Amino acid sequence: MKQKLLFITTLLLVFLTQFTEAQSTRSDYLVRSTTGVLGGSVTTSQNNNSYTVQQSIGQTSVIGTFKNNAYTIRQGFIQPDVLATIVNKNISLDLEASFYPNPFVDTVTIAFTEPITGKVAVVVFDMLGRLVFSNTYNAEQNLQVQFKNLSVADYILKVTANNKQFVKSIIKK
Repeated sequence: MKQKLLFITTLLLVFLTQFTEAQSTRSDYLVRSTTGVLGGSVTTSQNNNSYTVQQSIGQTSVIGTFKNNAYTIRQGFIQPDVLATIVNKNISLDLEASFYPNPFVDTVTIAFTEPITGKVAVVVFDMLGRLVFSNTYNAEQNLQVQFKNLSVADYILKVTANNKQFVKSIIKK
């Protein structure tokens, strides 16, 4: 009986130590953090382990993607791994573009701030990661796209051009 009690006490102490360490903001094992000012998501490696750090500020979806040095930050609500299947890790997220209006009714403009050459691929996914729109366009600095067949909902837009990609949350109203 004493051995069983000792084993359970030891197990409980190990669990509490690990749980407390994982919840500490100074922990190397911090996986999630929620703040009231900023938000984002980034995957980083430490001690040959990969960790995803996510922060939420209450958006219903990604509101921006930013890249600085070795980090890519997605700002917005904590995302499921759906975005991991949408974003191509072999292509840079550095495509400088803007999407307006957002929310939109039928027609939108994708404006590029860098010269665009070749084809422009525009794809839209629903929030479950299902492809709902796909089309390829000739290179234009201000591309007009019709989304008349999309239902009223939130979507994820992915634009690929110049071997770069632009990913943004969009809303059809």
